[in-house]
Amino acid sequence: MKTGVRIAGGSYRGRGLSVPPDARPTEGRVREALFSIWADRLDGARVLDLFAGSGVVGLEAFGRGALTVLLVDGSLRTVKTLEANAALLAVKVQIRRLSLPEGLSRLRGPFDLIFADPPYTFRDHQALLAGAAPLLARDGEIVVEHSSRSELPSEVGPLVRTEVRKYGDSALSFFRRDSSEAGSSQE
Repeated sequence: MKTGVRIAGGSYRGRGLSVPPDARPTEGRVREALFSIWADRLDGARVLDLFAGSGVVGLEAFGRGALTVLLVDGSLRTVKTLEANAALLAVKVQIRRLSLPEGLSRLRGPFDLIFADPPYTFRDHQALLAGAAPLLARDGEIVVEHSSRSELPSEVGPLVRTEVRKYGDSALSFFRRDSSEAGSSQE
């Protein structure tokens, strides 16, 4: 297990977390940008962190006011790291071991904010977004971190990509329900 990722803000600011082998934690500047964008939406939010790795995004979201956080990863070793990091901070978050994206059908939403940080070699973003869409609250948002050298689909089922932000080798793609779809099918 590697060490070296620190929570950048919120009530756990500065706390170090363990990082499982082969994990690539979301860089501090990318997390700061994400939480700046989500600042007005975190208080009381239900957050889902997929491919959670060290759990730094979900745990920081909890420390910034999220009501509930579910950390999901497919590796038993990573789940043990997530449990250790949650215990270190003495936080009550849920942790699940599920193969992704297949395991998304076993989760129950809704979640206001969903963050997914699959390995940059991951190529099944279409299935990931399609599986996450039913878990998303009506006004919710999904953010996928990926290599800035790749582009995610602009639409997947009811989801539309609303924005892409690039930070060096990393990019964040933001997805929301199509406003015409949300207005007609869920009111």
